[in-house]
Amino acid sequence: MGTQETTGAYAIREAAAGDIETIMHQRRLMFTDMGYPADSNLEDALSASREFFTAWMTDGRFRAWLVESGDGSIVGGGGVMVAPHLPSPRDPRPLRPLIVNVYTAPAHRRRGIARRLMDVMLEWCRGQGFGSVTLYASSDGKPLYTSAGFVATNEMRLMLRKASSRPGG
Repeated sequence: MGTQETTGAYAIREAAAGDIETIMHQRRLMFTDMGYPADSNLEDALSASREFFTAWMTDGRFRAWLVESGDGSIVGGGGVMVAPHLPSPRDPRPLRPLIVNVYTAPAHRRRGIARRLMDVMLEWCRGQGFGSVTLYASSDGKPLYTSAGFVATNEMRLMLRKASSRPGG
């Protein structure tokens, strides 16, 4: 922990357990930016996420990075969850990283912050020896992820219960 990297007027640092409320605030903003309503479903998801990220950050299964502007305010962030995964011929390691919570405050977008944050997280994944990394992209994030080399996979999903009311979904 404790890594920090400066990019332009911004510094990227690894998050600590004391940053969990900042991480949760960005997670809320990420979901509302994607069109999820601020309702009880979002509150339930955030409450469960807080417990999840706190436990996983404590035991090292979740790593996060925050982006600070020149005035010290947090303007972006993202994280990597490492979870058990069934080994395959492509990657026999029984763990897989999943990039989550990539967020940049609107006033700081289009300045390369998310790209540099992705570079930091991908460098960390490579340094850990992972053979691949996954993420779930919002429509706004897809161009960035595609330009970083991510490709769509053959994943399919069946919804077994009604999801939260979301515009367009």
